[in-house]
Amino acid sequence: MFANNKMRENSGRLIKIYRERMHQGSKDKRFSCNEFILATREHPFYEVVEGEPVCSRATLNRLERGQIIKDDELYVFFIEKLGFKVDDFPGVMSQVELISAELFEAVELYDIRKIKEIDNKIETLFTKAKSYFYYSDIYEAFKIIIQYYLFAEYPNSVTAERMYYTSFLLSSKIDKILKNILFDYFFFREMNMSYSEKISEQLISYKNGSQISTIYIVFWLIYKERLLDALRYTELGIIYFTQLNSIYYLGILYYTKALALHTGNKDNVKNYFDRSIEYLSKCGGRLAEKKLKENYFNVGYHYYYDKDYLLAKEYFEKFLSYKPKFTAHILHVLECFEELNLPTDTALFKQIHLEDPNDNSTCKIFYEYFSMKINNASAKELQNFIMTDIHRLLINQYRSESILSYFKSELSKLVKITKKYKDIDSFNDFTSHKIA
Repeated sequence: MFANNKMRENSGRLIKIYRERMHQGSKDKRFSCNEFILATREHPFYEVVEGEPVCSRATLNRLERGQIIKDDELYVFFIEKLGFKVDDFPGVMSQVELISAELFEAVELYDIRKIKEIDNKIETLFTKAKSYFYYSDIYEAFKIIIQYYLFAEYPNSVTAERMYYTSFLLSSKIDKILKNILFDYFFFREMNMSYSEKISEQLISYKNGSQISTIYIVFWLIYKERLLDALRYTELGIIYFTQLNSIYYLGILYYTKALALHTGNKDNVKNYFDRSIEYLSKCGGRLAEKKLKENYFNVGYHYYYDKDYLLAKEYFEKFLSYKPKFTAHILHVLECFEELNLPTDTALFKQIHLEDPNDNSTCKIFYEYFSMKINNASAKELQNFIMTDIHRLLINQYRSESILSYFKSELSKLVKITKKYKDIDSFNDFTSHKIA
């Protein structure tokens, strides 16, 4: 089962993570400390009588803290109680070290062909081991990295949270790549600032010479308005990836440079935005394409925010050319076109649909308003929708400053037509409400 004491130490810590998650998730007393140490008919232990402890709670606590326990059968007993299969796969962990080094280099270079080759090696290596305790978590970490770089896919929320806690099983290099992906997921997809902050602090603390985490660190620093630090990290990253000729990361870094300068000094940063787009356009691969599409929107949004609607439109049109699925932020694109007195009842906007037509989330409410707009609903209909569905949504579920600002602006325009000015006071009155 164990190739070395490090595996024993890690297995103990892993047992703790799974036991606590099973106990907290189901309230099943079998996974409480008191019952977890008891021998059962399904899980006997040497000659210990059924219902009696196989060890003391203190021994379980030491094992779960990563202290080495001499009897390997105790580890096996607890692992099987958690429902995992246990076996030894000689040579797998030494191959994991070699593959980890290869994968790190391929990711640094954004070498899609090489990442595909490594994926095949991983599948061959883990043919049997991937369904067994310890090995399954390492396999899953590898696959998260592969899926992200080859297919621009994130893990789901449950997996992402679990992998954050089990990443100690990995080499420092693979741990770093995984944490990059988890930061991307929690910061951009989930907007979970608690996990984002924890991960960013870990990424900043890593010291292995590579700048592979720079782009994620910079996004966090910009969010925290530490713009000079963001620029310092960005410059280090640009130097590093220029030497590697890794244009994917240069594409992201020139965007963050423009973003930091634009947020701080309002310098003329169009050159950096455009260099970012130029580099990402040359990369190939789904992840680069996804980041390129996001860049078109993000650059457009920054010009839109500065009310430079003509320049914003230039980037928004390129974003819309990808036929994106609807998100609430597309309402800003719509407003940009309206500010320029351009038609919005066109194929460019009518091609935009919900990811899932059966979705009952907050996004569906915003999409209904979007649909009303591009289908030329009357001012009265639009205002009524804002004061009912949108207002209810903003009170109870969704509170975003940019979206709130958008609907305040919409309402101020609509009341000039409908003359129902009292709705402005009613709409603004909800700011004292707390979202449950």
